Amino acid sequence: MSLGLVANFANTAALRYFYEVARYGSFRLTADRIHIAVSAVSRQIQLLEQDLGVKLFVRDRKGLRLTAAGEALLYRVKRVMSELTLARSEIDSLHGSHTGTVRIGMNDTVAQEFFPAFLKDFRAKYPNMRFEVQIANSADLKDALLRDEVDVVIGYAMELHSGMQSLTSYNLKPCIILRADHPLSRRKSVRVADIISEQFIMPAEGMVLRQVIDAIFAKMVVKPAFMITTNSFEFIKAMVADGFGIGCQLRIAGGPDPDRREIINVPVRDQELKASVLACCISDEGTPSIAVSVFVEQLRAALDRWYSAMTERQ
Repeated sequence: MSLGLVANFANTAALRYFYEVARYGSFRLTADRIHIAVSAVSRQIQLLEQDLGVKLFVRDRKGLRLTAAGEALLYRVKRVMSELTLARSEIDSLHGSHTGTVRIGMNDTVAQEFFPAFLKDFRAKYPNMRFEVQIANSADLKDALLRDEVDVVIGYAMELHSGMQSLTSYNLKPCIILRADHPLSRRKSVRVADIISEQFIMPAEGMVLRQVIDAIFAKMVVKPAFMITTNSFEFIKAMVADGFGIGCQLRIAGGPDPDRREIINVPVRDQELKASVLACCISDEGTPSIAVSVFVEQLRAALDRWYSAMTERQ
């Protein structure tokens, strides 16, 4: 019966015995070192050979010798043992001084509204962890993850690609960004017709949000007027605050901006809009270290709390 620990091996416990016999070159010496009967060691090797359908050891005048199949298996088993030894070292390290480096990429909005408070709480638990933070748009974050330049990314309108896996995601709403004294700022939502005559500060061509805005106005005869285009959401908010027009942003919820109280986010009501999400993603190969695994576990829980808090304020 398979133990289910390693694919295509019916008895993975036998791999440990194989490794020890290859290491000591003797069934009897192996039995003495790991404190088990010689017959039990011999039986495990026989079971492994039956499972693989090959001989792993042969006897000659010098004693036990690995076959070609045995040499190939030993090479791989040694690599596995090395990885397990490293994992144990990392776990022991986390129990002690909690060291490690996490490479994270995120959007500007996440970096300002979510990450500082999360990082403060995280470092209180793991004060010796180190961080490399990359701020970029979602498309660049995706590329950085696929190039193994970061371990985890958090991005608005993040689209999954081959080589990525989503740890968690949250629905987003397209919102217009208004000054608090704008007549539309008191509404719970607006229609496309309500904002068609407004002066817009627009996201740059190619940005995901620009595609959302273009979709909003695609069926309108009259197109929005704009004189400023930028790839910075912070610049958009600054221009709105200074009265240059209105902006647009994907948000978890509407309401006052966390950093600029003079700005209000009002959801756009349109049934035909394509759904977008805020997503936290890692490589489909998983996390590269115990440090990143611990970080990701804490991050996912914190994002859940942040999302709940944001939606409850509506």
